[in-house]
Amino acid sequence: MKYLNKTAFSFALAGMFIFSAKMNGQFLGGMRLKNDEEGPKGKFMVYGSLDYSKISTPSGSSSSVSSAPIGLGYFINNNDVIGVNYAYSQNAVNHNVIYKQNETGIWYSPSLTLGKYFLLIAQVDAHYVWGQQVTGTAETMENFNGYRLRAYPLIGIVLGGGWALKFKFAELSMLQTKTKQEGWTKSYVAGISGSTFGVGISKNLDFRKKIKTDDH
Repeated sequence: MKYLNKTAFSFALAGMFIFSAKMNGQFLGGMRLKNDEEGPKGKFMVYGSLDYSKISTPSGSSSSVSSAPIGLGYFINNNDVIGVNYAYSQNAVNHNVIYKQNETGIWYSPSLTLGKYFLLIAQVDAHYVWGQQVTGTAETMENFNGYRLRAYPLIGIVLGGGWALKFKFAELSMLQTKTKQEGWTKSYVAGISGSTFGVGISKNLDFRKKIKTDDH
């Protein structure tokens, strides 16, 4: 019951987060497209980003690789997308992997248009998490699993041809994982910082058959 209450509380915060993003977007002059207007309704969207960093010193090196997340979505109308996504992260020290994590799940993303070329977007992820990490005592890889709930805003820049750049600038998230040795470990992120900023790209795809028109 304790974990259920925390999960419900996190979803409530995510709902407030989306509502706030919509209200701020309307304050900035944002609007939702109607279903009879030209828009992406019925199209698919793929999105994602890949990140790599490495630090080398005279005493050794460390590196990290991550995808944040890579997803596939479907426009249920001109403003709302639902879909599935996957993310992976890995940390290594002196070429030895000390941590690797997978997560996959569902997501929902509403948006408001801010003029012709800009979008205000909110996204909520609900993910199952699993991976391995080095234990502090035995220095062996130990399995863990858990879940992540996350909500964040993005600014989208429409590039044309179905392409768009997405800039994430804040995050509200909860990650809970457990191992056989340590039990549950919880971590939270809330606010704006360097770790919550990210850049990705998306592409809208239309697999619907084109209807031929007869001009005669």
